[in-house]
Amino acid sequence: SVHRSVRAPCCLAVLMSSSPSRDSGGTVALLPLERSKCSFNIETLLDVMTGPSSGQSQNFEHLFAEPLFDDTEDAYMSYTDLYEVRHRRAVRAMQLVHDNPEFRAAHVSGNAPMGSFLASTGIVIHFSMFLTFLRTQASKEQQKVWLKLATSGRLLAAYAQTELGHGSNVRALETTATFDRETDEFVIHSPTLTSMKWWPTGIYTCTHAAVMAQLVIDGNNYGFHGFFVQLRDDRGHCMPGIEVGEMGPKFDPEHNYIGYCRFTHVRVPRFHLFAKNQQVTRDGKYVPAPPKISKFKYISMMQTRVAFVGYSAASLGKTATIAIRYSCVREQGFKNSEVKDPLAFGEHRIIEYRMQQYRTFKALALTYMFHMNYVWIHSYLARVQAAIDGGDLTAADELPEIHASCAGLKVWSTLMAHDAMEDMRRACGGQGFLRSAAVGDFFTEFGVAVTGEGEQVILSMQVARFLIKAVLEVQAGRSVAGTVKYLEEPALSTPVKLTGSGGHPEFIVALFKERARRFTLDLARRFSSNRQTQCFDEALKSVAIVAYKAVEVHCTYILARNFLLAISEFIKDPACAKAVARLLELLLLQLLREQAGDWIGSGLGVEEMEHALDRIHVLLDELRPDVVGLSDALGHNDKALKNSTLGRYDGNVYEAIYNRAQLSPLNGDGKPMVAWEHMSKVLDLDFLREGMRLQRVDAKDAPVCSKL
Repeated sequence: SVHRSVRAPCCLAVLMSSSPSRDSGGTVALLPLERSKCSFNIETLLDVMTGPSSGQSQNFEHLFAEPLFDDTEDAYMSYTDLYEVRHRRAVRAMQLVHDNPEFRAAHVSGNAPMGSFLASTGIVIHFSMFLTFLRTQASKEQQKVWLKLATSGRLLAAYAQTELGHGSNVRALETTATFDRETDEFVIHSPTLTSMKWWPTGIYTCTHAAVMAQLVIDGNNYGFHGFFVQLRDDRGHCMPGIEVGEMGPKFDPEHNYIGYCRFTHVRVPRFHLFAKNQQVTRDGKYVPAPPKISKFKYISMMQTRVAFVGYSAASLGKTATIAIRYSCVREQGFKNSEVKDPLAFGEHRIIEYRMQQYRTFKALALTYMFHMNYVWIHSYLARVQAAIDGGDLTAADELPEIHASCAGLKVWSTLMAHDAMEDMRRACGGQGFLRSAAVGDFFTEFGVAVTGEGEQVILSMQVARFLIKAVLEVQAGRSVAGTVKYLEEPALSTPVKLTGSGGHPEFIVALFKERARRFTLDLARRFSSNRQTQCFDEALKSVAIVAYKAVEVHCTYILARNFLLAISEFIKDPACAKAVARLLELLLLQLLREQAGDWIGSGLGVEEMEHALDRIHVLLDELRPDVVGLSDALGHNDKALKNSTLGRYDGNVYEAIYNRAQLSPLNGDGKPMVAWEHMSKVLDLDFLREGMRLQRVDAKDAPVCSKL
């Protein structure tokens, strides 16, 4: 097998052939041929991207061969039925994890994610955001009571922070937790309509929640804290004083697991305040966290934003894989339309068109960039967390930079991924509009990531604050964090020449760093001018347009820098590293030209932009033999691609498209069309009968409504 982990049987049997016929599209040989052209070993790069083969998803596919996991007809289910069957699958998957130690280890390590086997449900938030919060915010005594139950799925908890009236401004949350000294309890209450928890993923399904509320003692507000609250009893009913509901249809109609919750004077024990870093004593004294780690209560939110970077890589990678595979199969347009018989010369596969290459290769390059950045920032955050857990409070000095990086990379990875995913749908032409193609579903599902845990402008303003303060630090003669070290460096000499930079993406990364330096300094200059007559917030608001752009170019530089560093750090095989480095160089040159106005006055002139275009053409040619292998190395099997009819590993797209259409409940052998009894009332039936007399089919060729 050329490729080990992405092969997965389709939900329907197909007739595989390399020759077109009435029963075959004749495409079976095309993708194997593409893989044979690859300049590197696909499995070697696959190990880098998804982990060692011993723990990868394909080793556990047999566990999910049960009929329950067949989701090919989910598209025809009702809202309620889909919710029920997906949670039945989730429960069964949890049992499989519990019963198979090898699978459990691979799943916990991230090498065998559930997304490779079944669609997401709200339960995922328990195993990600809530468990992170529990491990980082619960005391040792609390973890003894709750952690084992939580890690085994014996309790399921949501993370309830966002409210109907407040999102990113968490300091303005309205839910209260008032300490009752007489009973040694906290009273959790939603005092207003806008204070109800709104948008918590999985809260309709979960038995418990980590509820963020303003801690009030003797009328004094100590800011928002987390509280462990039970939502449902042993029969699945809401606990007294608690209202839980599901929010109804959303932009993604299958997103049926996001809900709301509000509290009416719900009393929980004092023990239920998450108390690793701060406590309330029996007599009502508040013991705050050490100042350096007070912001560590944001850790779950930061890790969720990091997860969105990984989610960007995974979702965009799936749509890019589908578009690239389909582009290597689909023929469209004559190779020579000027000859008398253009059919004799054949048609182009659409992957040969320059713009198709430009679009799909760019999406693939973005995928690799987001994945490398996810690995970088995830490990960075883990190192800081481990240091703080070990008692090294100096590690908390890095929290402002981490917070800014998490916010900024979340914004720009999700924005760029979402745009590219829609472009991949369009790159699949009319067939991309089919739900069975799956690219549309991935785009729709991903919409929540763009606004979830912070909308782009709000989070960008948080990063802008960090950038402005970094400039002020440098101006005061103090050193700054790694992501803004460029503020301490001199400007690049001008004019800038791209000649000779081919094959050296580090030179283009330096250009992106210089752009970030210029835009950040310009932001700080404009801000400082306004700051003379305005408060900080008003001054920032007045330069918001400039700030938003400065954050974009800063984050683009960080994404590019981390991608470059990751190639040398993680990809040791020279052939693999060379192929991935080409993706990086291509992407940076594409962004350079698409954002050419950003380099006005930087010494990068028209001649250099022309050179960049020439180099893009070279890179597209060099990447062409590798593009299927690079998409295969992402490790998305057919199941993870939602059994996409266009993105099949075997390339049999036309058989799959036809077969999937047969699942429509409107289709049926020998039956009249649905609603014929209504349509026939307005039709000229005599005219139809005349047609029946005139039109016929040879008896020996008469079809019998067969399926491929």
